[in-house]
Amino acid sequence: MPKKPQKHKTVGVSFHPGLQKRAGSRAQALGLSFSRYVTLCVEAELAGHVTQLIPEEELDLEKAIVRARHYMEAKTQSIEFENDIEETLAAEGIPFTRFEKSGPLLTDFMVRLPLPERKKELKIALDCRYNIRNNATVALGQTILLKSEPDLDAVILVIPYLKNFDPRLLETFRQQEILITTPDKVLQTLRKLSKRFGQATS
Repeated sequence: MPKKPQKHKTVGVSFHPGLQKRAGSRAQALGLSFSRYVTLCVEAELAGHVTQLIPEEELDLEKAIVRARHYMEAKTQSIEFENDIEETLAAEGIPFTRFEKSGPLLTDFMVRLPLPERKKELKIALDCRYNIRNNATVALGQTILLKSEPDLDAVILVIPYLKNFDPRLLETFRQQEILITTPDKVLQTLRKLSKRFGQATS
């Protein structure tokens, strides 16, 4: 017994008057009813045949300047934060290089601490995240990737603050054996790490 054709359901859709007028003209030019034209458009999009569903924003110079200002201010703060860490390491005489690769990955600082007990150096990736509130999950993913690099002994994430930092994220970092510290405790964290690795081999 042949299946009965499914009945079409009327659905209320809101159109901007200008858009409705243009769509109505397009449907008429194609010899279609307005509802049939809309249905075909929806079916085409669901099938993946629409190349650009959402049009690009019109160029808005004022908006572009506002976005650029926010981006540049955030970038400046991030670089100044890294510069402060660099000055701290340099003042203490800690050997490091800035922007060094470990495999295919780039870290902000590569710290090398001598370990006489192991007759080698401790290689530590030190990554900085000034805007950690908006980039916490990205920082987590990046430090996990760095931690997987075989030539690294440890990974430290330096952030501006620990107060009010999501405790669940802190626990996740801890489980991944990624140390988190703040600028005022960077040296202390490095010393503890060096002592721990030294004791493990003594």
